[in-house]
Parts: sequence; C-alpha cells; structure tokens
Amino acid sequence: MPHSASSLNRLRARPMNKQCPPFAGLIAHHPGPCPVRGHGDEFHIATSVQGLPATEYFKVSGIRHCAEQSGGLCSFWMGEQLALYQMDNRALFNDEDLAPSTDANHELFGGFLGSLHISDPLRSQKRRAVEHVLGSQRFIDSIKDDIRRLAAVFLYQCPRTPMCMEKLTLLWVSQVDSYLPGILDCTIKSLDQYLQDDQFRDVVSGFFEQASKVISHDDRLALEQHEALKPFIKDLLLTNFDAIEKAPLTNLILGHFALWALPFTRKNIENLSTERALEIGTIIIATYDTTALSLLWSLAYIETSAQVKREVLLAASDSCTQAPNVIDLAVMEALRLGGSNPTALWRRTLKPCEIEHAGQRVLVPEDTQLWLDRWQANRDPHIFTQPEAFDVTHILALQKKDDTAHTLCTSLLARNRYDINSFSMLNTRRNPRKCPGRLFSVNIQGLLLRELYGRYEVSSEGIDLSLRRHCAMPKPAQPGVLTLRPKHCGDQSDG
Repeated sequence: MPHSASSLNRLRARPMNKQCPPFAGLIAHHPGPCPVRGHGDEFHIATSVQGLPATEYFKVSGIRHCAEQSGGLCSFWMGEQLALYQMDNRALFNDEDLAPSTDANHELFGGFLGSLHISDPLRSQKRRAVEHVLGSQRFIDSIKDDIRRLAAVFLYQCPRTPMCMEKLTLLWVSQVDSYLPGILDCTIKSLDQYLQDDQFRDVVSGFFEQASKVISHDDRLALEQHEALKPFIKDLLLTNFDAIEKAPLTNLILGHFALWALPFTRKNIENLSTERALEIGTIIIATYDTTALSLLWSLAYIETSAQVKREVLLAASDSCTQAPNVIDLAVMEALRLGGSNPTALWRRTLKPCEIEHAGQRVLVPEDTQLWLDRWQANRDPHIFTQPEAFDVTHILALQKKDDTAHTLCTSLLARNRYDINSFSMLNTRRNPRKCPGRLFSVNIQGLLLRELYGRYEVSSEGIDLSLRRHCAMPKPAQPGVLTLRPKHCGDQSDG
C-alpha cells in the first residue's frame, strides 16, 4: 500500500556537492583521501597496482567501519561517480532499475545472458537454455552416477605424489564436465587437455580472472585479453564437432546454436561472430571454472578443519543416510566463506531509486554505483554466530520452517533466499539474475567430495586461507598440496 511522503519522512539525496554528505542524517558518508575524486584513484592503486582484494580496500580505507556505524550502508565518491557501499545481504533494489553489470560487460561476454537487461526478451530465452539443464534437479539426478564414475576415473589417474590443490580441482572439474553426457560433450579433446595446451591454456584458465579485474577492480586494461577467447572457442567446437553433433539435446552448445537459429555445422562455427563466440565461451568456461574454484575452497576448509574432516569421512561412506549430509553442508559453508564471485561487485542505477533504510526512505540518484562487499556480507555477525569460522552448523541455523532435512541446501539456493551470496553480483528483490548453474555446481561438488573421501586417504599441507594478492577472483593465498592414497586395493581398478 502506498504511503504519503510525510508519513515515511522521505529523504531525497542532496545536490551533488562533493563537499556535502549526499544522504546527511541517514546514511554515513566517507569523504575519502581526495576532496575531488574521493576514493577513485586510491581504489585503483590499491586493487590494480598493489593487488589488494576489493573487500580489503573497503576495510583499510575506513568505508566498512563507516557502514558498520550506519546500519550497513555508506556512501562515497568513486572518482566522478557517487557510490553506495553495502556490507549485508539485504535486497534493497529492483533488478529492472539497475544496469545488467558494468559497462564493459558486453565487451567481455558478448551476447551472454548476464549482459542483457532484465526486460530483454532474449535474456529469458537464454536463461532457460541453461537453467533447464544445470538448474534441473531431475536432470542432475539422472547423471549422478556418471558424475561419480567420471570422478573416480580422474582420481584413479592421479599420481600418488603431492599435487597442487588448485591445479587438481581445475583439471578434475573440467574433465568431468567435458565427458558428462548432455552438458558439453567435449570428449575428443577435453577441456582439461586445453588447460594443459601451450596455445590455449592462458585464456582457458585465466578468462574469468581477467574479467573479474574489469568488473571488480574497474581495471579496463584487463579487457585486452578477451579477444583471445574466440580462437579457442572455434578450435574447441571444430575439434569436438563429431561428439557434440551426436550429443543429447540437453547439450549447452547445441542449445545455444538453436537459440541463434543456426544449424550446428563446421561452416557456421568458422563464421561465428565475436559476440556469439564470447557468449558460448562464457557459458563453457563458467561451467567448470567457477565450480573448480568453489571446490578448491571446500577442500581447503575441510582439510584445515579437523572436526569437519572427521564428519566428512564418515559421511562419504556409501552406508551414510544422514540428511542433510555434512558434505553438502560443508560445500555451502565453504561457499559462504570463499565461493567463486569476486569479493566485491557493483552495478549502476538506471534511474532514481527509492530504498528503505533505518526506517526512512531514501532516493538514490541515477548513475550511482552500488557496491556489495560480498565477502563481508557473508560474514554478517547478526546472522552467523562465529562469522569467520568454518562451522557447518551455520548452515543448519538457516533452516526455515518449510525446509526439510533433504531440501535445506536446495532451498538456500532458491532465488528468494539471500542468506549467502556467491551466485549474484548483488542481491535484488526476487534475485532474477541468480546464477542459473548454481544447483549443478553445488551438487557436483558434493559428489566429487564423496568419491575423494570415500575412496582415498587424503593428506594435505601448505594451505593458507587468507586472500591471495593480485587476484580478482577470491583464491586462497596458498592452495596447498594434496596427497592421495587408496583406502582399498580394489579401488585402483574401479576406474
């Protein structure tokens, strides 16, 4: 029901005088080191030159502390743009009032659905093409045996000497995703082979890192890398043409060619536009790259948490019927503390937007940057009793009345759940942009971990869970190494 402006004490932003707090009396303002450009230059130096993660800049600059004193919000100037910092997971805005992402998004990802405004009819078609596969629990259930079989094959091939955990997770997920029927079907030259190919490995392993530098660190120089994706995509599709052509109809590559009304032919692959090559390339790389990073955090936290590891080892046995399974809880807790989105992301208002804060209504001007410090929001002390601790009871505490033991983790991934942010740039009402592949990502991590801890004795060393410098994607400072030893001699032949 609409309310009168007077009854809600509606406060509008003051004229854009950089010497005056724009939301005086309601939202705290941090002036920054420069009276003209605020934090713009310092942010660039800290993130792009000194290699500080965005979340750490907000901490050391004082913006986070300022927001803590103001109910979770703080305004500041990012160069010439007004910006609003948020350190909790509340959904304050409607998605249709915001630009899809940064202005460089289309240059990075071409016609990818994340580059399109929420009202664009093409976006809903493209989302369905992904979500009816990676977002379908029925489809995921139908390939669970394949996931476990392929996971076991990979582990069987691994050396019994120490392996870099980051490299292991990337090769493991990319190989499994390549061979799964009805996903990518790149079985002639799989993605893990491309990751070790001198010609293509840099773009295959570094695409999202470069994109994240553009999006999270506002580093335009990183755009220079995106053109390298097109030759890789053409090589991948042409090399695997025979396998993809015969793939099940759920195949994501075939689905996109159908969306473009293009027959899947060698000629059409050769003539693929840059926009379409970037679009399908983003889908392919996102399928394995972000899941591999999330799996890295899951492994790193499990391996450095003795109690959780003991529970995971028990849960990995085939006889375990516990619900929710502690392995799935561990995956969700690692998503909270680590995940695969940059530590802080922003979007821009397309028009003046009204938000509620501290019992008041505030008008946020058009062209305001909205920054969500995802890293800090997922450590909200008002929600999590020990925000920095890896504790699966944090996930259990999020259970709502309608959640069952078997559906808790799935429920937490729903669009209208804002408890943990690892699948959105920032939370908007109804969260229509929440990653369409999130269900697949969480499921496959749980299945891979069951195979790993069910079949092998796992030892590790050298893990440092602090954030890596000079890295826009959130990665452990030291991923450490894993050593695997089969629990039973018979497991060696199961692959």
